[in-house]
Amino acid sequence: MTIVSSPDVRIFANSAEICDAVVELADFRIQQQLDSKGTFHLALTGGSLGMMVSDGLVARWNQERDKYKGLHLWWSDERFVPGPSIERNSLSVLQELAEDSPIHVHQVLPSDSNVELDVAAKRYSADLFGIEMDLTFLGLGPDGHVASLFPGQWTLSEERSAIGVSDSPKPPAQRVSFSMAKINSSHAVWLMASGEEKHEAVSKILARDESIPGAFVRGREETLLFVDRLALSGE
Repeated sequence: MTIVSSPDVRIFANSAEICDAVVELADFRIQQQLDSKGTFHLALTGGSLGMMVSDGLVARWNQERDKYKGLHLWWSDERFVPGPSIERNSLSVLQELAEDSPIHVHQVLPSDSNVELDVAAKRYSADLFGIEMDLTFLGLGPDGHVASLFPGQWTLSEERSAIGVSDSPKPPAQRVSFSMAKINSSHAVWLMASGEEKHEAVSKILARDESIPGAFVRGREETLLFVDRLALSGE
């Protein structure tokens, strides 16, 4: 398998600057497309940086709610835990989003909905059928994982949109994740990495090292890598 190109890199001083830049640019893209086409499908992500971005976007969405009619929210991966659990990537958005918001929220069924992991993954995959993400956010793990696709535990040939992960090396063990095919069907994919512990993974992506899942991420029209100086240089 050959990596054709590296992502375009945007460099910032720290995670706060990354968050501000991602929120500003994403919000501009969302509003621009909602004005022209009426719909926008956005896949959010978890992790500390992903949560910061989600919180920043929700604050904007709550200020001028009418502007965001036609916005659909998804998650590129979700923890298969009870709905009220603080480990759910979607929880903070659901708690903070205004009750009368016109935004459509699409969730993975939680573990307390009386379904098994595989059923939740199949349901989410069915919900995603025919949906093209306009923008997918991804964090980057120190081991190079994206969404819940971990080294040695994923396959490039997976054709389903979403898969169940039963043995994640990072707790909680059970998750539902976009496949790489679903990630790469997005019009744009933005990877985010902050901190010295992400340096090795960032270096492998830039070197087109195919030993990590993050190196295979490619948006159909755009692939951006937002990093701070520690993640880029390691010092």
